Amino acid sequence: MNSFEDAKILQQRRLILKALSLTPFVSAPKFANAASDEQDRTYGGFPMGLHGATVRNFPNDEALRILTEELGLHRIELTPSQIRLRAFDQGNAEGPIASTTEVRQLKQQLAAAGVTATAYGFLPMAGNAEENERVFELASELSIRNITVVPQLQYLDSIERLADEYDIRLAIHNNAPGGTFTSIGEVSAAISGRGENVGACIDVGNVLRSSEDPAVAIRRLGPKVFGIHLKDVSSTDPDSDVIGLGKGLLDTEAFFTAMAETELVADMALSLEFLAQPDQPVPNVLQSLALADRLLS
Repeated sequence: MNSFEDAKILQQRRLILKALSLTPFVSAPKFANAASDEQDRTYGGFPMGLHGATVRNFPNDEALRILTEELGLHRIELTPSQIRLRAFDQGNAEGPIASTTEVRQLKQQLAAAGVTATAYGFLPMAGNAEENERVFELASELSIRNITVVPQLQYLDSIERLADEYDIRLAIHNNAPGGTFTSIGEVSAAISGRGENVGACIDVGNVLRSSEDPAVAIRRLGPKVFGIHLKDVSSTDPDSDVIGLGKGLLDTEAFFTAMAETELVADMALSLEFLAQPDQPVPNVLQSLALADRLLS
């Protein structure tokens, strides 16, 4: 670890301890059904949700219970761990594309839990027209507003036409060094000149891994930010751990200030992500939510 990373980590540890000392730690309220005021709860005016990878080790019914009862949230960015909108031949989500019946079953589970699916992703997309259209069909069935994508640029025109046809936004996701769209400049260039349904998903951790400033990224892309993967990372290494807010490189105060001072779409997918402890994510997620609530209020 370099001196920059050391300084950032020390700074953020001090910040989280200060914030948590000022905000008493209280468990999220328990409730059987989502009331409208809880569903609409925001953090400083922002619609906080959870990235589905945080609860990837749980079946959907348990994941939704954790989301609502233990975390007090009612928004989720779905991932292949919850439902496969295309077939995957490797990784934790390996398996065939979900059937319409499976998609409708998840839709019923979401409705029963009072949870909104704000986005789906991230999802690589290339030139298979039939596969791409099926993704949009199933996303539409789930009333998903944003698909977080890593597209192959030569096919972006055809993918954008599907976005316009289904009125579902594309949020191009920035990646860690070694992949595509590894800088905010690349994402900005890809969405430049595109229509209203093509924008960006800022993966905060990957911005940090690319040695860029997430606050600058927010200000640069502004209303074209359709999604945020809100997370902290332990170092600039491409495979660094995704940890709780305030425990790594992210200057949380500067980032939240940038969010507050920038014109952003009201229905963006703000997805808190924590991957370090997939079997016990709740304690660290609650700490991250407490810090976010303190700094955004």
